[in-house]
Amino acid sequence: MLETAALLLALSVGTNATPAPPVDSQTAIVEQAQQFTQEFAPYVPPVVEPDPEPPKEEKPAEPQKPTETKPWVNPYGQTLGTCTTKFARSNTNRNTNIQLATKACNGYVIQPGATFSFNTVVGQRTKERGYKEAGVYVNGQTDTGVGGGICQVSSTLFNAALESNMTIVARRAHSLPVSYLPRGRDATVSWGGPEFKFKNPYDYPVMIGTYYDKSGKLTMSILGPADAKIAKPTIKVTEKNGVYTLTRTVNGKVNYTTTSTYGSH
Repeated sequence: MLETAALLLALSVGTNATPAPPVDSQTAIVEQAQQFTQEFAPYVPPVVEPDPEPPKEEKPAEPQKPTETKPWVNPYGQTLGTCTTKFARSNTNRNTNIQLATKACNGYVIQPGATFSFNTVVGQRTKERGYKEAGVYVNGQTDTGVGGGICQVSSTLFNAALESNMTIVARRAHSLPVSYLPRGRDATVSWGGPEFKFKNPYDYPVMIGTYYDKSGKLTMSILGPADAKIAKPTIKVTEKNGVYTLTRTVNGKVNYTTTSTYGSH
């Protein structure tokens, strides 16, 4: 390397030529390396872009149908069955008992397949709960007892249940005839004794509606949906040898019978 530099210096002096600028050896090496890379780099084929896919045809959106909303139906807007009986306005103790039992039943809802129990819903008739002494029947005799008169509520409800085609589960007649209903159509109850029960046979709830009129009328009703369609039953009571037989027929078929016998006052 020293010899080459000296020779170059001598030649430049001998020819009076302008001396060449000094060469940075490091720069020269880098330039040569770049030139070599450019000349001998492997061939890389150009990337061919695929033809773009034709745009998909978009189907126009189908108009959506408005959501159908069912009209509101009053769940208890129809009277399926009802009964009205009369009571004497002068018997205040008895009327108090009737009013208390009626109030306990009012608005009570029986779900599909559920059973209504009069004693369960009304509860025990006690003085602490406001019930008073009034006339009752005991083993074919007249007497007085706390809660006397509530059988008019159970009997009136029994007839409403008959008219609305409820399934009667438990019912018993009084030992003596009652004044507010024909024979064969009453339903006695007592705490720890006879019970009145019926079952809701429909696939919708029903509700008991009551109306106590101080003028001397008691109305018990079974209420259902305003759009409910039920077959109205035919109810008849026949008597033979002192036995009263009640028969309920729906669409030509008997679906309930019960018998009653009474003593004499």
